[in-house]
Amino acid sequence: MVVETSNAELDAMRRQSLERLLARHCGDCLAPCELACPAGCDIPGFVSAIAKGNDREALEIIRRTIPLPGILGRVCPAPCEEACRRHGVDEPVSICALKRFAADQDMVEGSGLPERKPASGKRVAIVGAGPAGLTAAWYLLLDGHAVTVLDANEKAGGMMRYGIPKFRLPEAVIDADVKPLVKMGAEFRFSTLFGKDANLEELQQEHDAVLLTIGASQASKLGIPGEELDGVQSGIGFLANVADGKAAAPGKSVIVIGGGNTAIDAARTALRLGAESVTILYRRGREEMPANRLEIEEAVAEGVELRLLAAPVAIEKGANSLVVTAVEMQLGEPDASGRRRPVPVAGSEFTLHADTVISATGQQVDLPAEAAAGIGVERNGTVKINGESMLTGAAGVFAAGDCVSGPDLAIKAVRQGRLAAEAIDRYLNGGDPAATGMSMFNSSYGARDKAPHQFYDRARPAARVAVPELEAESRRQSFEEAVTGYDPEKAREEAKRCLRCRCQAVDDCRLRNLATAFGVATPATEEAHEYFSIDRSGDMRFEREKCIDCGICIRTLESASADAVTIREELIDHCPTGAISR
Repeated sequence: MVVETSNAELDAMRRQSLERLLARHCGDCLAPCELACPAGCDIPGFVSAIAKGNDREALEIIRRTIPLPGILGRVCPAPCEEACRRHGVDEPVSICALKRFAADQDMVEGSGLPERKPASGKRVAIVGAGPAGLTAAWYLLLDGHAVTVLDANEKAGGMMRYGIPKFRLPEAVIDADVKPLVKMGAEFRFSTLFGKDANLEELQQEHDAVLLTIGASQASKLGIPGEELDGVQSGIGFLANVADGKAAAPGKSVIVIGGGNTAIDAARTALRLGAESVTILYRRGREEMPANRLEIEEAVAEGVELRLLAAPVAIEKGANSLVVTAVEMQLGEPDASGRRRPVPVAGSEFTLHADTVISATGQQVDLPAEAAAGIGVERNGTVKINGESMLTGAAGVFAAGDCVSGPDLAIKAVRQGRLAAEAIDRYLNGGDPAATGMSMFNSSYGARDKAPHQFYDRARPAARVAVPELEAESRRQSFEEAVTGYDPEKAREEAKRCLRCRCQAVDDCRLRNLATAFGVATPATEEAHEYFSIDRSGDMRFEREKCIDCGICIRTLESASADAVTIREELIDHCPTGAISR
């Protein structure tokens, strides 16, 4: 007799059974915050650890996906907080500030290095010591590979060191995040210009794999008359000179053109260098500015003026200053980015005077011509890669970060760095670089603040704990870090505001594993769940909306003969859906 346990018909029957079970199963497998995090950080895990006073455990959890916690705890725009379900009660949890707290505690107390795999005998060269390159180096070192990082600058950090001012990201924080890489054996070759001091062919000959993580460090042009005049400079050039201590005083009046983080950083820096008035010209409205909301608010508080819906059309040399001719704009139909396209208003020209004009309208990738010819580039100048393998057109050469995506968030570069390291590790071990594995099934309560009202009713309203910072007037007087961060007491208070959306059994949930294995689609989520309830008894809790009425808990109780603690642990271990948890 031949017994078939798996075929298309049986799989379809199992899938239907799972769909029936999941029709009334409701809950977040993963919390919305961690799904919104580009790096996929286990946010509920590290926030819970901080709430319990386990700061070292919190840092270990963060470093599983974000090996630069001090840096990202300061510069990340926190898309996770926008997705936080706490919005349905009052204000989101201050996730980014808690990440920074864990990293800062490590700077004070110190921690051990993560365990590395045995040496593989393989060597990898990484071109670029920015967030993508440093992240890739971290994971490749953990996998036992030897890593050499090349960078044109004198120190590691890329645009994080040379494009973000010290009052937002102190050098000591960058050094603290880089230090573990040095301890794990990473070799750094600074002041090494790719394409001049080291070329691609040499790196290929000397290493088993090469990863390009060159940043977008070339400033975009304004495309208007007069931008080549003395007194007009790029935002990234201005900030790099300040970082190197080479910046000259910008004069009494400064105009910054652009609405991104570089524009905001340049404006706030100009104030600290002695400018009496700083005006930002931006062609859209404040809501459309791509800069971090918090950074915009801090700039305005420090005295930066926003001249919105205005765009420059020409710059001229005046008698004692630069003369910027601008035109008023109005928003028209959406463009390719989804934002409404700014349209000039006829006859609305006006002029502004400034000692210095700073252009911060974007950045581009600057690849050496020789390397570009060898690896292949897209029409916009970014490196062309082969899908999820991260491979370029050159043998054994991978790419990640801004040179692939164009200028983007540091947290996204961190994610690309980790994915590149994983692809390189598979490649070095003879596997398929593109083999990323199966995407896990994920149940959800639905939209951010559309969970069952009972979910929000159980939460006690608690105002978000403000992150301490210097007064606005004192901030503009120096380059001292503007935001001082939580102390342990405030960090614990804020961490306890987390609603614990993430399922406690997500890592070993049999229902989720089966749904993944049989390709069950995430079921539609209702906005109301009359069967929703969470009951607590001692150290155990029962979440009715996750229960599928399998009866395993009943059979466990019927056969139990041990003490109460053992029975509780058996109930938790035997529950296949996480409905019973600690």
